Amino acid sequence: MSTLEALHSILHDRDAPEIIRNHITDVVQYALRNRGGFFTDKELRWFAEWDDTRIPIAANKLLNAAAAKE
Repeated sequence: MSTLEALHSILHDRDAPEIIRNHITDVVQYALRNRGGFFTDKELRWFAEWDDTRIPIAANKLLNAAAAKE
């Protein structure tokens, strides 16, 4: 979780280059869509609260799929 928190802090650091922030968003979104099983429910709920719309959409899809299985 600490690595994810570090990435989150970079996303919110306005001094960080935009290309880096965009790359982080793209990588996290890719990981959620293609390797979502690697994340815990706690991490998915946390992703679902991020400001960028792409990451919460991908996280919510995984959370809804997990809820449908139960």
